[in-house]
Amino acid sequence: MDEIEDSINFSQVLSALTDINTPFPPRLLRGFSDLTHRNTKDLLPVWDTLPESRKIGILEDLDDLIEKDTLVNFDELAKSVISDPSAKVRVAALNLLWECEEPRIVPILLNLLDHDPDEAVRASSASLLGRFILLGELDAISEKLKDEIVNRLIDLHQSKELPRVKQRALESLGYSSNPQVSKLIRNAYHSNDIPWVTSALCAMGRSADEQWAAMVQESINSQDAEVQYEAVRAAGELELASTREQLLTLLDEGIEDTETRLAVIWSLSQIGGDEVKEKFEELLSRTNDEEEIEWIEKALENLELSGTGGMEMLDFSPEEDEEFDSDEDVDLDFDEEQDDDVED
Repeated sequence: MDEIEDSINFSQVLSALTDINTPFPPRLLRGFSDLTHRNTKDLLPVWDTLPESRKIGILEDLDDLIEKDTLVNFDELAKSVISDPSAKVRVAALNLLWECEEPRIVPILLNLLDHDPDEAVRASSASLLGRFILLGELDAISEKLKDEIVNRLIDLHQSKELPRVKQRALESLGYSSNPQVSKLIRNAYHSNDIPWVTSALCAMGRSADEQWAAMVQESINSQDAEVQYEAVRAAGELELASTREQLLTLLDEGIEDTETRLAVIWSLSQIGGDEVKEKFEELLSRTNDEEEIEWIEKALENLELSGTGGMEMLDFSPEEDEEFDSDEDVDLDFDEEQDDDVED
């Protein structure tokens, strides 16, 4: 009986898909969750007839739904449409796989990284591979698979790949304990090329390595908004207590960029301390911004959950940084033109 009901429900999904003159009903979006082999077989002939805009719209709606409903899973859908002729559809499909921890998708991502003709698809693939490096560091996947991913991304830096793809690869390598990675991060940071510096800071934040303390502290005061934003996030990820006063000062002085301001609040919640709690309570008493109120309340909850420290997601401590050795430079194509970030 359940199988018949499921079949009828998915038939409704297929029927709604083909009605391209009508927006896809939000109530049917959950019909794409946990697709069976039979569902996928029925879906693909219909999917192939849809206009690109309808495919992208549905995939983006599903991405939004994931943030609201943790019970849905669109991995099977994403894997089934990841070879779509449209590069934009392929990127949207990759965006649905951010939470996927199945080692089976690693060969798919590596193949896209090596062979997909679209830069954005290759960059998204490089970003997704970072999750599997982290899983490997946590012994959740085999060391052999982890090493294969790390070695492929390191090799990417010696290739003629476009800078944006290399930058996403560097960010993913931030999770790796491979000794070669710190050299890549250091060279990127000292390039003075903004996209490379921001990628280096992102990688630092993911490294759980105290050697980057001085660079993160320095970058929090950067006049470049992107660099400052990534430095703020890295300070929280690395639980860098020495940046507490810097971040509190930023809040007092006022930050024009909303994303950076919210990042400062969250990083402070990860670093912790009595001063931080007092500041959050003060902000709550005088702000009328609903988004900021919600964010501060989450930050206060994070303080309570993590005690005097911060959450493990963003972790760091101060330590004098090693001197940059120009003899160990790695060619990262720093002179290439700046690229826009891949949409996540």
